[in-house]
Formats: sequence, structure tokens, C-alpha cells
Amino acid sequence: MKLPLDTPVSPSQLECMAQVLGSTPPVTQAAAHVYPAAAPAYTASPCEARERPETRELRLYVHIPFCNYKCNFCYYATRVGDTRAVQERYVAALGRELEWVEPGACLSQLFVGGGTPTALPADLLGRMLARIFEVMPPTGQHGHTVEASPESINAEHVAVLREAGVHRVSMGVQSLDPRILDGVHRRHDRRQVMEAVALLVGGGLILNVDLMYGLPGQSEASFAQDLETLAVSGAHSVTLYDLRVTNRTPLGRSLREDERLDLLHLLRWRAFVGRATAELGYTQTRWHTFKRLDSIAARHERAACFDAQMQGYQLGIGMSARSHLGTTIYRNHEGMHEYMRRVEAGASPVEQVFRLGGQDLQTQFIARSLGDGKPLERRAYEQAFQRPVEADYGAVLARLAVAGLVEDRGEELALSDLGRLVYDRVMLQFYPRHAIEWLWAQAA
Repeated sequence: MKLPLDTPVSPSQLECMAQVLGSTPPVTQAAAHVYPAAAPAYTASPCEARERPETRELRLYVHIPFCNYKCNFCYYATRVGDTRAVQERYVAALGRELEWVEPGACLSQLFVGGGTPTALPADLLGRMLARIFEVMPPTGQHGHTVEASPESINAEHVAVLREAGVHRVSMGVQSLDPRILDGVHRRHDRRQVMEAVALLVGGGLILNVDLMYGLPGQSEASFAQDLETLAVSGAHSVTLYDLRVTNRTPLGRSLREDERLDLLHLLRWRAFVGRATAELGYTQTRWHTFKRLDSIAARHERAACFDAQMQGYQLGIGMSARSHLGTTIYRNHEGMHEYMRRVEAGASPVEQVFRLGGQDLQTQFIARSLGDGKPLERRAYEQAFQRPVEADYGAVLARLAVAGLVEDRGEELALSDLGRLVYDRVMLQFYPRHAIEWLWAQAA
């Protein structure tokens, strides 16, 4: 097989990788390193009470479902067209759900996602943030983040964020090419993006911008031009990710086979993205995040939501939000009105649970190290599970080493440069059998 000149592997390497990685499920429900959300075999447990972690410090995720429109690649729980009255009721329900938090608990880090949080009027966003920080005083060790979209963010939102002490905004742009934007049903344009960037950078906020690669009809030149434009305009960091194809979305159902990223095209895209970001002064800090370390972006780090014994302490509030408390994942009801009804009645909004068994916890450990672009420390694994990592994954690690995807550094294991290009497919090699079987069943 003859490969294009810019392919980062030889034909023999590609064949070896394909054999080692084998046949993987065509899609996960989230990025492969987010386990078990990527294979969420939840059990129904309506209104189950969430257990309380021993720590007094919590990481908080808040789900805002409101959007101005629906992208055809989106698989999140979102809503379009709700009135202000509905939004007010939802914000009040979020405040009511926070009553679960015990007095004295502190907030290590806040992430407000969706949906589009800035689809809320600025005063409602401010009301929600004030309630959160009233119930959970922040520790001050980590920065907080609110997501936004170019057509929804305005000066009032920026003022509210600054007043509340939120210093980072992550804005979904995906592309500046009008043809590409039209193909994925994005309704902002280049002018709105540039105005929003100027507003946020000028407001002194840390700005992260999301871009996608591998979109139908997209070229490397088009992507590189978008990236350079945003870099020059002041984006402190960029989140760059490939199109995840799921048949739960209109785009996933309409893509032709040649528009889906196979192993070869995934390698080429990610190698190209690595070169393009480096040329613009960005450093890769996670599998999808690239920062300008000489900018204020260096101050922002993601706070942990689990301890050395794999006990979680993240609370999620809002419809469909997930909490990781102890060794259980709790997922709130994904319907907004049922969510609000339960919370207003003083009941638990939980609808589903995932109780993490031993293999699930081991996979989480791998996901939070190798799966997230970080080394896996042998001693830390042994302390968590009372046995060496080879006892659980010796055969997997040997196969990956043969393909040049994992490096043995003595006290730690790490993905090679080649392994980092296919981190998600590598991660699937560490999934428990029951998770792989569940994913194949969903695909069927």
C-alpha cells in the first residue's frame, strides 16, 4: 500500500497498528477517555439519593440546556425556543438542587456547560452564579469556566462573569468557513466570532476556543487558516477535536462512508493539527487542549474530582447532569420538566446510576493517565489496586508496545508520539469486556 507523503507512519507501521488496535466499536457515547460516560450502561434508579463523599471539597458541573439553535452533530441534552419564564424556573431549580450540598462544603472548581450558558440572559446567569458561590464558597485555588457561543455572548455577560469571579470562557466556534458552518447547521458567522473574541480578550478573560477537524468538505488549509486567525486575534488556548460520528445525530446518519475518519485519515489529521499548533506557539497539554503557556492560559488547570483511592467528589446539577460520588455515577433525568418537577417537590432528580466495579475503576485510572495524555505511574496504580499494572493489563501493554504505541520508562508508562495520535483507540484496548460488548450492542 502506498501512502501519501505527509502520512506520519509507514505502510508496515499502519498495518501493525491496525492489527493491534483491532476492530473497535464505531462510536462511543463520549470521548473514549471519559469513562464510563463513553459506554454508559446505566441502570434505572429513579429518585435514588446520592451518597455524600467524605471530602468537604466538591467540583461542580452545571448543565444549562438552552440553545439558540441545534447543530446537526450535537448529541447533548439541549433545548431550543424556551421562554424567559421557563429559564427562570430552571435557574430556580438549580438553586434548589444545591440544597443537597451540606453547609461548610467548598467549591474547588466550577464548570458551566450545556447547551449554551450564555443563551441565558445575563441577569439570570448572574443570579445562578451568585447562588452557587453563596452555597459553595470557592477555595480560590482553581479558575472557573463558563461555555459560550459567538452569537449569544455580549458585554453584559462579560460584566456578570467578571463580577462573579469567573475568569475563563470556552467558546464553541468549530469553523470560520461559511460553507463548513452551513453543513453542520451552525448559525454564527465570522464577524460574530471576531467580535466575541475581541470582547472576551479585551475583557481580560482567559479565552479558549473550540474548533473541529474532519468535518465534511473541510480541508487542512481551511482548518489551518481558521486556527491562525483565532491565534492572531488572541485566543489563549484552543480545544481541537475530530468529528465524533454517532447515529443519534442527523449528521451521523447522513455521512457517507468516505466522510468518516478511518485510522489513516485520523493519523494524518492529528499529525497535521500538532504541527499547525506548534507553529503558532501552542503547547499540547491534554489530548485535545493546546495552550499558549506564555499567556494567562497557563494559570488555568483542571481540578481533580477523585482521590488516590478512586473515590469521586464531583457533583453535577441540572437535567442530564452526572455526579461522580464515591464509586457511583449518578445521572439526573434528561427531561427538563421532569427534572424541575422532582427538584421542586424535594425529590432526588437522579434517574440512572452506574456502580463502578473493580474493572471499571481500573479503566478509569488508565483513562485519567494514558487516556488523557499523561504518564501512568506504576507505583500509583499499585497503591490504588494492590497489584502491578501488568497483572491486569500485561498482554494489552505488550501488544501496544509491539506497535510502538506505548513506551516503558521504568517507573512509568507513557504513550509514544504515535500513540498520542490515536489515544482514543488505544484507550479502548483497556475497556472491560462488558463495556465493549455494550458499545457493539448499541452500534447494532
